[in-house]
Amino acid sequence: MLKRIVFIFLFVLCVSTIMTIISLCRKHRITFSQLDWQQPDIILENSSVIEKSSPQYLWCVNHYGPNNQLKDFIKCCIIATQNNYTLIIPPLYPHYGRRKTQHIQWFDQFYDLKQLSLAVNLITLDQFIPQVKFNGKKVMIDCYTRQIELISNRMWYPTNILNSMQNYYKIKIDFYRYINLSRHFDLKELSSKSQNCSSIFLHIHYTTFPQFFSSPNIHIQSIFEHFRRTVLIQRMASQLITLLPQLVIGKNQSQNKFSTLAVVHMRLGDYTVMSLSMYIKQILLLINSTVHFTHLHIMCPFLSSTDIKQLNDSLPIAFTTTQHLLDHVHFVLDDYLFDVLEQEIAYQAPIFLASPWTTYSATVLMQKVYQQKGIVYVLSKNSDTHPFLVTKKNARYF
Repeated sequence: MLKRIVFIFLFVLCVSTIMTIISLCRKHRITFSQLDWQQPDIILENSSVIEKSSPQYLWCVNHYGPNNQLKDFIKCCIIATQNNYTLIIPPLYPHYGRRKTQHIQWFDQFYDLKQLSLAVNLITLDQFIPQVKFNGKKVMIDCYTRQIELISNRMWYPTNILNSMQNYYKIKIDFYRYINLSRHFDLKELSSKSQNCSSIFLHIHYTTFPQFFSSPNIHIQSIFEHFRRTVLIQRMASQLITLLPQLVIGKNQSQNKFSTLAVVHMRLGDYTVMSLSMYIKQILLLINSTVHFTHLHIMCPFLSSTDIKQLNDSLPIAFTTTQHLLDHVHFVLDDYLFDVLEQEIAYQAPIFLASPWTTYSATVLMQKVYQQKGIVYVLSKNSDTHPFLVTKKNARYF
């Protein structure tokens, strides 16, 4: 009797378990069926859902030399941030010449894209090119958007960019449509005219949106907080700094103790912002005040022997120059890489003295101020005016 009761109990338990499994399977089959039914809407390439959620890519034309290109690049970072575009990281070039296409310098060879991506959505050209539509070997970009009235005399820049990219990737780049912006366009007009463009090749006048560089500006602050040179560039610059004490000239060099480095940028030779005598007067104003440094590195590749003598006669401290440093590393560095390294030296130095109205100085200035990396002064063109102390509240990208 007991065996029979146990058998009946096990039979009922088994039947109950089977029915539960069947019920669960039915529920899961319904769920899977629903997912299968919904899936085409998610994966369909021409689905309206995909088009609305897909990023719009922004590729900007940058002008003139490397630091002017950086300034245009920062402007495009702001445009991308405010319009929710994904910024295409452009190539950089040495100073432009109009007789031939200059060789490419890749942005991520010098600047840390991982850090920059914390401030702006970005994509490299290597990532972007395979995504756009190909017609044979022709890459079709949706929209060439341009400020036609103001860029007519600057068409060499986009031509050089497109030719360089076509030669590098072995492709032809073309556009579905051309969109003209008004002379005094704003971001609303750009957004409105480009709303149906999946990729935008933007060419605007290099002076457009000067308000982006005024102070305070939350967008430019965010970008420069994350604008860093690569770890390798940082390390190479640190190594060059350790070399500087061996190269000093000037007063009391044998007693010199390399404890506090100041770096000054002098704009001489290619375009004179102010004379060497004026630079010296400004430096002396700082030395004779409460600003203390034991060594001065002068960023200027155009100093003559007469200039060196004038500096040696005028400055009471030891100094080095670009040429002294370049003589020791020129066999392994090209001029472009050296310029980036010297900017990193200025970034790492406790004190930086910026030359007024030069983008080369401004790049270092903005990075140091917004990353709180030492003290920054802008030298004055007025010999009796003390150099201007820069803070987050008054920082301006000139």
